[in-house]
Order: sequence, then C-alpha cells, then structure tokens
Amino acid sequence: MEAIIEEIPQSLLYEEFGGRKYYRRGYRQVMLGLKTESDIMGSSILQGMVVQAIVFYLKSILPRKSYWVPTNEVGLHLGYKENLSGDILICEQEKLGNPWVENYFTTPPKFVIEVDIKIDPKDYDNALDTGSEMAYMTEKSEKLLDFGVEGVAWVLTKIQKTFLFRPGHRLEVFNWTEDVPLFDDYSLCVQIALEEDGISPPSV
Repeated sequence: MEAIIEEIPQSLLYEEFGGRKYYRRGYRQVMLGLKTESDIMGSSILQGMVVQAIVFYLKSILPRKSYWVPTNEVGLHLGYKENLSGDILICEQEKLGNPWVENYFTTPPKFVIEVDIKIDPKDYDNALDTGSEMAYMTEKSEKLLDFGVEGVAWVLTKIQKTFLFRPGHRLEVFNWTEDVPLFDDYSLCVQIALEEDGISPPSV
C-alpha cells in the first residue's frame, strides 16, 4: 500500500491531518485510468449552487465590515503536516488582518461550513471507525474546534441535513428547514438560503 500511496500525485491530495493523507473522492478511478484529474477536481453543480446560496445568505445577515466569508476550498494551516480545506469560512476581519497574501490561514476562522465530503472515505481507517464518513467529519471538526473555531456545520446534500459540531455540545442534527445556530444571534436556515437563490430542493 505504501508504494501505491507514494505514486499518487500531490495534485490529488485534499487534506493532511492526524498523521494521514486524504485524497480527493474519485482519485482511485484516476489512478486506474478511468478518469482524468480534471474530472474530479471540481464540485458538482448542486454543491456549487448550495455553497453560493449559503454565502449570499451569510453576506445578507452578517455585518459587511466585520466579517469576510471566503470560499473555494480555503486552506487552513493548523500545524506541521496539519493542513485542512474549508468550503465556507466566516472570518472576523479584525483578527484576520490583511488578506492580500497567498498563504493558508493560520488564524482560526469564527465558523466553518462544509458542503458534503470531498475525500475518498475508504481511506479513513480510524480504529474507532463505525462509519468512515461520520468518523472523518468528527475528527476534522474536532481538529477545527481545537484550533479555535467556534463551530463546524456539515451541509449534506444527499440527505438534506446539517450536522453541527460545537464545543461543549453533543452532535446536533438539523433538517434543512430548521435554523442552525452559528454564533451570537446569527443562524442559518439552508432551505431559506436556497429558496432565496431560486433553488427548490426535491423531497427526500
């Protein structure tokens, strides 16, 4: 297995933490010649539209001169060989400073929102794993919370639910029609965000 891992191009690496490397979902097909790298690099139309709708919604409720909401798999550098990606970050401008740099974030954002899982969950081999995707979401979220993030929300399109990780709370699960608490008095209703952008999710 080690020899195979070493041959995987760095361009297919999505994240690295906990002593493991996580590659993009679909990388196995690339290695088998069934897909090209470009075939698996982007998000689906649905994922892209959900991210757009959530960002527009957040920009409409957050004070414009207090928060930035960067997106597009923003890199977070937590430490040595601890590099994560975030779909949507909510950042306090006064803590972030000048964003005109090409480095990964080294300052924790206020909140992180992920839309679906981008890695191949088959690579997750945690000894406590009772479901590779859930185990991955939990470990990544705990890493972010330890880094100083106040909350991590996972918006899952297949089941139309949001999983919320917060310090001192049990895992919370919300339907898209419900308000998900973010911080202070701010909350996110995925259904409203989508409808305001003209997107009507099918019933599940």
